[in-house]
Amino acid sequence: MAIGKAQLLVADDDKTIRRLLTYQAERAGFDVLSASDGNEAIELVSDHTEVVVVDLNMPGIDGFGCLEILSKNHPKIPVIVLTAANNAEDAVAAMKLGAFDYITKPFDPDELVAILLKAKRLHRAERENEDLRETINDSGTVEMVATSKEMLKLIEQAKKIADLDSTVLITGESGVGKGVLARMIHSHGKRATKPFITISCPAVPRELLESELFGHEKGAFTGATKRRIGKIEAAQGGTIFLDEIGDLPLDLQPKLLNVLQDREFQRVGGEETITADVRIIAATNVDFEEKVKEGSFRSDLFYRLSVIPFEIPPLRKRLDEIKSLCEGLLSKIAKRQNSSTQISGEAMKVMQRFDWPGNVRQLENILERAAAFCEDGIIQVDDLPPEVLNTEKSDSSRLQRIGGITLVEIEKEALAQTLDLCQGNKAETARRLGITEKSVYNKIKRHEL
Repeated sequence: MAIGKAQLLVADDDKTIRRLLTYQAERAGFDVLSASDGNEAIELVSDHTEVVVVDLNMPGIDGFGCLEILSKNHPKIPVIVLTAANNAEDAVAAMKLGAFDYITKPFDPDELVAILLKAKRLHRAERENEDLRETINDSGTVEMVATSKEMLKLIEQAKKIADLDSTVLITGESGVGKGVLARMIHSHGKRATKPFITISCPAVPRELLESELFGHEKGAFTGATKRRIGKIEAAQGGTIFLDEIGDLPLDLQPKLLNVLQDREFQRVGGEETITADVRIIAATNVDFEEKVKEGSFRSDLFYRLSVIPFEIPPLRKRLDEIKSLCEGLLSKIAKRQNSSTQISGEAMKVMQRFDWPGNVRQLENILERAAAFCEDGIIQVDDLPPEVLNTEKSDSSRLQRIGGITLVEIEKEALAQTLDLCQGNKAETARRLGITEKSVYNKIKRHEL
């Protein structure tokens, strides 16, 4: 197999372990390259590598050395470390250096495959769907693209509070760049050299989320065959970013509240109290006040989370930034596709008239699609998708089509079209229709959409 086509790189000085890892990974659909030491691993890693597994104890450059080099030269490649079952300290140290996860030897094949697939999905998602252009300057800090007065003020305020340990709550619609703002705050603060660890609350199954956050002890529940370090513990000294915190299950909220109030927690099934030296930044696209009213989110936790609140406005309220965002995003796309793409003046005007329900994420996806199919490296109006071009139709032509239709049919069609326009986002659909998110779910069920 050619080196450039490798998806997974395995580095371990134990030949038997390498064979076992390769066998299990290939069964899961990976193309595998193996290295017998750290030096060889660093030489073999390439831009095509999607996941790296390294043993912490190897001759030459050990696992910690590999992790540091990979974090610096290939920061978007998830690195999984192999460690002895009785060496939790090494696992914690590796997580602090930026490891994606760790596996103890002897390893469980199912657990290994699950972690590999999770890392691969993360790598691909980060490459394909970054919320905003991230510019890393010489000091290693993250910046956001902004030209509007409102956004420039928001960024200035975010930098002012970067050195504090106060909890931050970032609100805004999906795709506006909440994760980028969180990284910017971390990179400008005193914890910048420490871990920045993200956990998406709705992305982790409820039965695993508590362990993912707080860790667990061996025997804490069925399948807990060894101690596991949670994300909060792994982020010690740094920042943990809780994305879509509004989806945190109600029964886990008191435990997070305890972390915020007392800076302490316990692993699942454990009695040891662990100090949480972390800054917490949370983000949500839901209406917290509505969740508090309906009883699905604790008011005391909400107040603890929103010590310093930031609200990122949707893209439709800062259309003057479309041009600078397009330039930045096309530059990033060009690096990924090894090409150069521009956008015509007419196409830019059309994009500036669209209200972008999916915000910056939708803008980047559309630009990437148009860049792939445009001629001569210039995106023209015809290269834009129907949902953008449809904004050229007048309101009167849309309203003329509903004459003589029953109100039930109008409601169903309005709901279906708005869901399609919002790419299935129920919260955004509710906002556009002027109803609650609960009403959207009820109407979807009623109309059998």
